[in-house]
Amino acid sequence: MQKPLMPDAPTPPASIEEAIARVTRFREARDWDQYHTPRHLSRAVAVEASELEEEFLWKDDRDVAEHLRSEEGREAVEDEVGDVLISILLFCERTGIDPLEAIGAKLEKTKKKYPVEGA
Repeated sequence: MQKPLMPDAPTPPASIEEAIARVTRFREARDWDQYHTPRHLSRAVAVEASELEEEFLWKDDRDVAEHLRSEEGREAVEDEVGDVLISILLFCERTGIDPLEAIGAKLEKTKKKYPVEGA
């Protein structure tokens, strides 16, 4: 059984739009909106990604696999993934970027840069 993402959200969001709505409600309830500028949110993304990286620092592939199999390690990694995604969604909300459109556009650019034939 999956643990709740937030006390008011017993199930995972069903869409990107719902996820953005939940994280913005969470932010607004705490009056954190004043701190969530694009500059600060972009820094938060970097910090949270670094914390995810820290979960694997100095571990070889076997250690990483063991860490991900353990309940404590898996939970720590999931927490950091959640932090990265929340920061990204808040950044997208603040800047008016549709995350799904951004993914699609980037995949198209990357497809042209790295065609299958050259792989």
